[in-house]
Order: sequence, then C-alpha cells, then structure tokens
Amino acid sequence: MEQDQQSNPYGEALAEAAKLLELAQAQLQRARARAPKDFTDRTDILAKRAFELKVKADWLRCLDQGKISFSDRQSSDRRFSIDRRLVRMQKVLLSLA
Repeated sequence: MEQDQQSNPYGEALAEAAKLLELAQAQLQRARARAPKDFTDRTDILAKRAFELKVKADWLRCLDQGKISFSDRQSSDRRFSIDRRLVRMQKVLLSLA
C-alpha cells in the first residue's frame, strides 16, 4: 500500500478533508465563544464531532499510505462525548510526526 500521496486521489481527498475539518474546528470554537448560552452546548458537540472526523480522516490517510496498520481492539465509549478509539488513533498519529 505504499503509494505516493500526490498520485493517490483518495489520499489527496483525505488530506484536503483533514485541512477543511481543522478550519471548521477553529470556526466552531470561535462560534462557541460568541454563542448565546442556549447554543453553547450544541456548538461544543459540533466541535467534538469535527475533531473526531479530522482524526479519522488523518488515520485513514496514514492507513492508506501504509504508515500504520489497522487494529480495532478498543470499543467505543461515549461517556465523555469522545470516542475512546480516537485518543489511541491520535496518539499513533502524533508518534508519526
């Protein structure tokens, strides 16, 4: 699966999605700071979901490039509104940087 990202439309699309999601996260944080009290929680949920999507897009891109191997041993846990698998995914991605 070692492929050059520039010749891989799937990898390019995932990289672009990650960039756009990072921009969306910044805008959602700005919106949360300016939101009326009634909308703060809803905006916070949107920001958390944008974070999850960005990590998953980065994970899939690295998986597609062959930088990491897939293992899905940990189950989802929504107690803190963040999927526990994302924490592990993010740690792996940070170790690659």
